[in-house]
Amino acid sequence: MNKYLLDEDKFDEFYKLYLYSFNREDSKHRKDVLKERFDHSMVYGLMNHKKLGSGLFSIPFDVNFHGVDYKMNGIGDVMSAPEFGGRGGAGTLLKTALTDMYHNEITLSYLAPFSYGYYRQFGCEQVFDHSVITMNNDRLPRIKNATSGHVERDDIKDLNDDIKIMYLSNNHRGGVVRPKWWWDHMLDKHEDYQVATAYDDTDKLIGYLIYYNEGSIFNIHEWFNENPLSRQLLGKFVTKHQSIFQKFVYESPDPDFKADLLTDPNSAQVTVTPYMMARIVDLNDFMKRYPVQTLVMPKVYFKVSDDLEWNNHIWQLSIENGVVSFEIADDATPDMELTIQTLTKAMFGYRSLNSLFELGVVTGDSEKIDLLNDVFIKEKPQLIDYF
Repeated sequence: MNKYLLDEDKFDEFYKLYLYSFNREDSKHRKDVLKERFDHSMVYGLMNHKKLGSGLFSIPFDVNFHGVDYKMNGIGDVMSAPEFGGRGGAGTLLKTALTDMYHNEITLSYLAPFSYGYYRQFGCEQVFDHSVITMNNDRLPRIKNATSGHVERDDIKDLNDDIKIMYLSNNHRGGVVRPKWWWDHMLDKHEDYQVATAYDDTDKLIGYLIYYNEGSIFNIHEWFNENPLSRQLLGKFVTKHQSIFQKFVYESPDPDFKADLLTDPNSAQVTVTPYMMARIVDLNDFMKRYPVQTLVMPKVYFKVSDDLEWNNHIWQLSIENGVVSFEIADDATPDMELTIQTLTKAMFGYRSLNSLFELGVVTGDSEKIDLLNDVFIKEKPQLIDYF
């Protein structure tokens, strides 16, 4: 039994530390929502004498990475009491959680950092960005009324299963495959959210919009469209709130904001902001099942530096007829050297290996680096969920 795993009877202590560490007010709703995460997580804690000094959640999920299903644990609510801070408690728990993930055949881990530099010490890297798009009500685009289809509006608690299916069909760039309990958790946590659904004339769902308001601000949390009609219907729905709200904000998981599609690209203020980090826990599994982008590649040797000993090797990679061969080759001379963080950027499609070589982050044979670069996805990953 892992000495850092907390039993169910430690929930009240975990909750008290959570309230204090994040300066939250106690409420039945907040406690119930945290209990949902507690019940579905591996919960780690470190005692400071008789009190809980540090804690974190390791939440099991699956993610869809370009059609490949990987096990991923989300690290959340990393916290330490101030009198216990600076003693490495949170770091000890994170290292333990990563080791447990490997032994439990978990391939990846995601987390929301309070400090990017701190979590890079543990092999995590920034790979998810969000575009925050802000428009004043007098700058909203003029959208014509659609000649077909319609929109329905409901409270978030009435969200139907067709929306969950649509989310899955549009979620393939490393996003969470949401289990039922996580959907339920989202609905419980965000009771003020509302949902607008777009239908065609056959009553088929073609898009949805999850949103909420904060005073004079209309916030879009999640937006999926299957076709231009859905985009028109839901876009018109948003602009019909022009007289009610002064500002409209959409935090999109797509860092590539398409300003050229607006009549006036200057009508929107856009900020690309760092979001979540990722960690390759089991490089061997990630690479062997990776959706490679080339059918053939001769042997390439690369040295990966990682504090996780099972990743910290010289690796031999080759591809024949789309079949990946990936083996440890510590006696070989590497064609290139890189850290696990740099490799994470390249494999997730956040930044190309060639650009990392040009920046001096990767060292080695430029021709071999070019070969390996062609293997990896070139689309930036997208993630909506937060833990």
